[in-house]
Amino acid sequence: MHSRRQASLEVTALFALCLLSVFYFARWKSSQARYPFPPGPKKLPIVENLFDIPSKGQIWLDYSEMSRRYGSDIIHLSALGNSIVVLNTAKAVSDLLEKRSLIYSSRPYSTMIGELMGWKNTLFFLPYGEAWKSQRKIFHQAIPPGDMARFHSKLLKGTRNLLRVIARTDDVLNDFQSWVSVFILDVVYGIQEEDAGDFLLLGSEAIESLGVAGTPGAFYVEQIPLLKYVPDWFPGADFKRKANKWNDIRERITEGTFQATKEQELATATPSIVSVALQQIDASDDVLQREGDIKSASMAAYAGASDTTVVALANLIAALLLDPDVQAIAHRELDKVLGLGKLPDFSDEPSLPYITAIIMESFRHQPLAPLAFPHLVTQDDVYEGYHIPKGSYIIGNTWSIFHNEDEFPDPRRFNPSRFIDRFGKIDPNIRDPTFVFGFGRRICPGKHLALASLFIATASILACYKIEPELDEHGELAEPKVQRDPAPSLINKPLPFKCRFVPRSKEIDAFL
Repeated sequence: MHSRRQASLEVTALFALCLLSVFYFARWKSSQARYPFPPGPKKLPIVENLFDIPSKGQIWLDYSEMSRRYGSDIIHLSALGNSIVVLNTAKAVSDLLEKRSLIYSSRPYSTMIGELMGWKNTLFFLPYGEAWKSQRKIFHQAIPPGDMARFHSKLLKGTRNLLRVIARTDDVLNDFQSWVSVFILDVVYGIQEEDAGDFLLLGSEAIESLGVAGTPGAFYVEQIPLLKYVPDWFPGADFKRKANKWNDIRERITEGTFQATKEQELATATPSIVSVALQQIDASDDVLQREGDIKSASMAAYAGASDTTVVALANLIAALLLDPDVQAIAHRELDKVLGLGKLPDFSDEPSLPYITAIIMESFRHQPLAPLAFPHLVTQDDVYEGYHIPKGSYIIGNTWSIFHNEDEFPDPRRFNPSRFIDRFGKIDPNIRDPTFVFGFGRRICPGKHLALASLFIATASILACYKIEPELDEHGELAEPKVQRDPAPSLINKPLPFKCRFVPRSKEIDAFL
């Protein structure tokens, strides 16, 4: 019985796949009449590029290689009804995702994440339209780019806590995760560490589920949406059972955090994205709709910031561990501006350009998202004489952009000084790598908050500590080792690594 049910599921999936393939092959043939697709691997009948689409770790390197192999800024692949266009230069990204953002700002629909796991109404996954604009407005009102001061005290408090923790444990990535989760709960919901309780665990599980479900090729239901109708009890439908569990986690943290903030709002709310948004509801609003938008926007903020900020800081610390000379330059700048034993605050940022350059170079050297989350083009387009069909996934390859030797000589080298001009300031003529936060209208609305948190964390850690390798069995400095996570993912993160945070002076003890 089990084998018959499994076979039935496989036959259903195969039949659906064949129908989709025939339909899209016919559409592909008709689209060739006027303009060709951009260069890319040769398309085979029916399956097209099914076996050419990268599926193993660090797939951005594969797309970069395709760009070189076919001598083109843009690459096209298609399979299983999906048309994929990869943009490998800053010019192509600017021309399409920014200058033509009106038709390049939507999102592909995700059956697993959006529908089965329930994330479809959150800002990150919403198609471009009024619902998306409404949620984005919530962010701009709560955290306007030019007015981050209301959150500075939260970031300073969280960073001081981090400084005390990292000197006493060797689980760096876990320490960063705890730090980020606590201060993001505070910034987004106004929930303090002592009240975080189950929210931290639920949040971690929700973010982890997104990472699993978002991995290319993880679930066949993304390529064959008809599989969503398979009952969750059916053999082979493990994806449905996982989706149900993950949807329950998302619902619990979304509702729980919002209700906690709303109750706090009635008493003495601390400033947060949710509290600010609740205060701006007026009598003319549809309150239920408005609260629904706030829930979705705030959950997107929490999930997005928690994982990406951890990875960004981990990448930065890993680079500093491997390059003590960069640390030495940063220490000299900090000592000159602050004096030994003093902690920085946000007013010091203009006087610490090398710290800013370290953050910029970290984004360039190991981009947080080397392949930006796909945009969706909403109508047929022509670019550089090539046909870009409606419904194509448009992916910016930031790895290719920031490892372009013509623009960034010796790109594999971690060199923050490339962003410093002859006057010792940030060079405005060097491309700003912080557009790893997205392109055009889909740029992350929490970008400035993330940059502020990374600045104060980086400056504070380097003011207090030297980042050194672990000691070997003889008490000598071991060779530092940092390896990249080989698992398929859109996030570029290091594997867990060991290091020590060694206090630079006795005065530091006063802060720890």
